[in-house]
Amino acid sequence: MMRGMADSRFRPPVAWHAGTSVRGLLLWLLLAPVTGALAGLESRKELQAGFPELAGELSGWIARETGYLEPALPAIELETQAGLEELCFPGFSHDLLPSIRGAYDARSVVIYLNTDFESDSTLDRSYLLHELVHHFQVTNRPHESRRSKPVMEAEAIRIQLMWLEENGVSDPMTDLGVDENSLRRLEASPR
Repeated sequence: MMRGMADSRFRPPVAWHAGTSVRGLLLWLLLAPVTGALAGLESRKELQAGFPELAGELSGWIARETGYLEPALPAIELETQAGLEELCFPGFSHDLLPSIRGAYDARSVVIYLNTDFESDSTLDRSYLLHELVHHFQVTNRPHESRRSKPVMEAEAIRIQLMWLEENGVSDPMTDLGVDENSLRRLEASPR
């Protein structure tokens, strides 16, 4: 019986190790994105598991500062930037939109936060607080007073600014990209 190099059972050890290394590398390259995605999914699940506690703390602060009654917490979900854009501006071109950090859907009682939300970031926490203010507004105000969306938005921004100042942010208006004149225009808007 003749044994040749074509028979893989009888490869010299160096060739066998090289083939094994290449196969191992290819397998790693195929699985790395999957394990990275799974790790990302796990960290998102951990982040979402902490939302009720964080939202509860922020909700208590809102109730103390505004006099609004504290409603049951809404659901909180993570959403991509594209998903937030479509949720907030359906049918519009999204090319010129600013980055959207969060949104509140009063119909489904869900707060959506951008997928890059970091719970240890004061600014990101303030975006959750801002959306919680909208939840408070919808559950505490009579329906007629909820028609002026600009006024509700200005109130949410002012409360967000107050919270940021209390949490050591020296220039929250700059961090949020707002100015006093814009807030006054929103507050004066009839609709």
